[in-house]
Amino acid sequence: MPSVGLTVRTLLLLTMAAVPTPTVCAEKVKVHGYLEFRKPAFLIVDGQRITVTNDTKFAGKGAPASAGTVPLGYELEVKGKRRSDGTIVARTLKAKPNGIERFESDVLLAASMAEGQYSAANEVYEEGAHGHRKKIGTLIMTGPEAERARRIVDRLLPPYIDPNQVRVYVVDSDDWSAFAMANSSIYVYRGLMNDLDDDELAIVLGHELAHAIYEHGRRHATKGDFVAGLAEAALVGADGIDDRYARTAAEVAVMIGLGSVFNTFSREFESQADRVGLRYAYEAGFDFSKAPALWGRFASKYGDHGTAANFFFGDHPTLVRRAANLTREIRHNYADPGVDPPGSTTAAR
Repeated sequence: MPSVGLTVRTLLLLTMAAVPTPTVCAEKVKVHGYLEFRKPAFLIVDGQRITVTNDTKFAGKGAPASAGTVPLGYELEVKGKRRSDGTIVARTLKAKPNGIERFESDVLLAASMAEGQYSAANEVYEEGAHGHRKKIGTLIMTGPEAERARRIVDRLLPPYIDPNQVRVYVVDSDDWSAFAMANSSIYVYRGLMNDLDDDELAIVLGHELAHAIYEHGRRHATKGDFVAGLAEAALVGADGIDDRYARTAAEVAVMIGLGSVFNTFSREFESQADRVGLRYAYEAGFDFSKAPALWGRFASKYGDHGTAANFFFGDHPTLVRRAANLTREIRHNYADPGVDPPGSTTAAR
C-alpha cells in the first residue's frame, strides 16, 4: 500500500396494521434515516417511532406497497406529525435501498488504509507534517478489555448489520475518548472503559456505531463547503501516488483528516448519533436513562468545551445542550416502554 503523509485519525437503515389516525400535536417533523427495527405497531427510523395509518402515502419511484414490504436497512424519508406521546404519524413515506453514494467507495478505501496502517503499527497515531508521527496509544485486541468492548458492540448492532463486518479495538490511553471510521472499525480508549459501567459505555459505543452505520464520514465529505475548502498544500503527499484510484482515496482521506479529525462532524450528525445510539442502547437492554447524566460527568472532567482530543468536543453541541436533547428524546420515545418494549423486533407478516 502506498505510503502517504496523511492525518488519519478519523477516516472517517409485518405489514403493519393500518390504525385510525390518532390525535396529533401541531409539530410537523421530517425524519431521514434507516429502517433499523420493526415493531408490531411501529417502524424505527432515526431512533424515532413511526406509525403508518390508512392516510399514509407511499411516495417515490418504486414506492413500497406497504410498510411491511420495506426491508430492514433501507433508507427512509418520512414526513408527518408528532403525537403527544412522541410517536410520529407518517403522512408520506419514501423508501429506497442504501446504495453506494458519491465518494463512498473512496471514503471506505481511505478508512481501510488507515485501519491497516494502525494495525501494522499496532498503535493509533496522528501523522503530522513531514511524516512526524505522534502516538496516541497501543492497540489492545485481545484480553478482558477487548472482549468487553466486543460483547457490548455485538449487543448494540441493529439486526441487519453483520457483526463480522465490524471491528472493535481498545486503545491504551487514559483519555476518555472513542471514535469510529467509515469502514465500521470502532476504537474505544482504555481510560473511558475503566471509568464507565457497561450501560454508560454502551451509550458511547452506540453513538460511535451510529456515526459508522449512518455514513457520517461519507456525508461529511460530500458537503460542498467542505470540499471547496480543501487545502491544496495538504495534498502534496498524495501527488506522488501513481495509481489514480489510490491517489483519489488518499486525497479524500486528507479531506477527512482536515475536516473531521477526532470525529468533528457537524452538529446535525452529532445529534443524530446521540439519538440513534440511544435507540441502540435501549433495544439492547442497557440502561439508556443514564445518557443525560453521562454528559454531566464529561463536563465535570473536561468542562463544557474541551480539547479536540476528546470525541465529545470539536463541533459537537455543548454537553448541556446534549443532555437536554437526550432528555427530550427519552420523553418522546422511551417514557412508556410498554408501548415499545426493547428488543421486540418482529418479522414482516
